[in-house]
Amino acid sequence: MKQLVQIKVVALILSLLAASGALGQDFLDELPKSRRLNGESTILAFGAAGASAKDSTLTVLSNGKAIALATVLDPEGHAVTKASELEGMEELSALSPNGDEINMSLISSDQKTDLTLMKVEPGTGTPVRWGDLENVHQGTWVGSMNHEAETLMIGVVSAKRRSIGGRSGVLGVLLDPNDDPKELGVAIMQFGPNSPAQKEGMRQGDLVIRVEDKEIKSRKDISEEIKKFAPTEEVRLKILRGEEGIPFKVTLNYMSNVFDMLDRNQRMSGLTSKRKAGFSDVLQHEIPLSPTAMGGPLMNLKGLAIGVNIARSDRVTTFALPSLLVKETVEKLKAQNQGNN
Repeated sequence: MKQLVQIKVVALILSLLAASGALGQDFLDELPKSRRLNGESTILAFGAAGASAKDSTLTVLSNGKAIALATVLDPEGHAVTKASELEGMEELSALSPNGDEINMSLISSDQKTDLTLMKVEPGTGTPVRWGDLENVHQGTWVGSMNHEAETLMIGVVSAKRRSIGGRSGVLGVLLDPNDDPKELGVAIMQFGPNSPAQKEGMRQGDLVIRVEDKEIKSRKDISEEIKKFAPTEEVRLKILRGEEGIPFKVTLNYMSNVFDMLDRNQRMSGLTSKRKAGFSDVLQHEIPLSPTAMGGPLMNLKGLAIGVNIARSDRVTTFALPSLLVKETVEKLKAQNQGNN
């Protein structure tokens, strides 16, 4: 009898769960796809904002492959894009809003903001119209073009403006945890993905005995020295391989290019920007843009650019530089270029 009661209770619970699931599905079915986030009706509400975003956005190519977006600044052909996405890239060109491939040239970069000023053919695209952040707050609707500047993606500002602390560069090595402070050197046990140390020829088992002018006796010694350098900066090291001391010069990589790739959650969340930290002022929003969509304008409902997307941080977070900071940086880069000519 007791067993029969248990079976009936289980059956009742299962029927209730099935009913609730069906009701939930019915609710979703009643909401047309066109009215959901990034649906046709929702995007239509942006009206001119969508057209402005497309007309003011270029796609930056390397060997014909999209690597970033760029924001059109003026009729003379100046545009701004994300600097770190262009590092090491060759055969750069751009796609106009009409889809025509055009020549481009790089003028100057700003390390603090990770912005690069570039030049395309005069008259390409429509210069962006800037808006201020007076009425921008958490929950404000915003829109941006996707990675190939074809589709308007929408979302909301998801956090207050703030600074994002910097991250040092990395060697991309895993060191022996059993280091002995009484002994010279720390052994390399393993290399991370995209390790710059491995790229330069270091091997498992090598003993790191010097970083710059500091003698190395512990992992802490190495960490403290490497923290002084930013990604893409060069560091001098000396390793001991057998009886031979070998000097190396290693250009540090970005943390996200190496150790984030070992994080299962990060890999499941998709790719993030190489540089996603070290910004003095950012707007945070939750438009699901890829790293190759950085450099494009962030638009409000009026079709005004309130910022430029600068970093895909994680699955639900994208950072944009506020419009005023972008304008100040562009003017500085233009002045530097004029001074050099």
